[in-house]
Amino acid sequence: MEHLIPIGQFAALTRLSPKALRLYAESGLLPPARVDPDSGYRYYRPAQVARARSIRLLRAADMPLAEIAAFLCEPTPDRLDAHGATLVARQRERERVLRYLRRTMETEEDPMTYEVKVKDAPAQPYVSRSAVVAIGELEPFISGTLGELMASVEAAGPPFCLYHDAVNDETDGRVEVCVPTADPGAQGGALPPGPVAYASVEGDGAAYPEILSAYDAVADWANAHGHELAGPPREIYLSAPGEPIRWEIAWPIR
Repeated sequence: MEHLIPIGQFAALTRLSPKALRLYAESGLLPPARVDPDSGYRYYRPAQVARARSIRLLRAADMPLAEIAAFLCEPTPDRLDAHGATLVARQRERERVLRYLRRTMETEEDPMTYEVKVKDAPAQPYVSRSAVVAIGELEPFISGTLGELMASVEAAGPPFCLYHDAVNDETDGRVEVCVPTADPGAQGGALPPGPVAYASVEGDGAAYPEILSAYDAVADWANAHGHELAGPPREIYLSAPGEPIRWEIAWPIR
């Protein structure tokens, strides 16, 4: 009969809590070898100890579960280096947030101020590509996808990105990179006509976290003037590559 390790002993061997083991089982990362049909008690194979210890170390390095699964299928130094680079980028972002908050505290007001305006946007068909991305994947996805789309279609206006979900250190979210087209039958979507509140962003104001002030300014203006936010916000990229940054942060309202 195959030797199986009960979950309590397995947790002690791997220094993983039963709660963590349940999470890894539910995600498919470390399913138990057997679950007792009556008690629900879990058992593991001895060969799973090494995998569990690797998962523990990778989680200690803040690697997401999906990346851990890919790494365990193909454990290469390049994958570790890529994750290390992501951690460095995230730490730099956190440091920028702290500097931004410090400036806010020192000036006792938001260091970035914006004039919010309203315009009636026409209906606009577009081609697009969307993905669920983490914060560290956001900029490469937008810039890479914009390049591909701009090369494949004749743009009928400035490209833009729709944020269907929030994207931050805590959550991944779906973003949609879009290029306007004059073809109403294009494979993509269409922005509905209607009013949008917007603020212009230039230069360093487009960097994270400064750009959050523009989103907050538009949302606060809409709330203060009795409007509801009526769709995903969008970043409209008015400047061409190599030019000084000129963007609009726009939000449909009603």
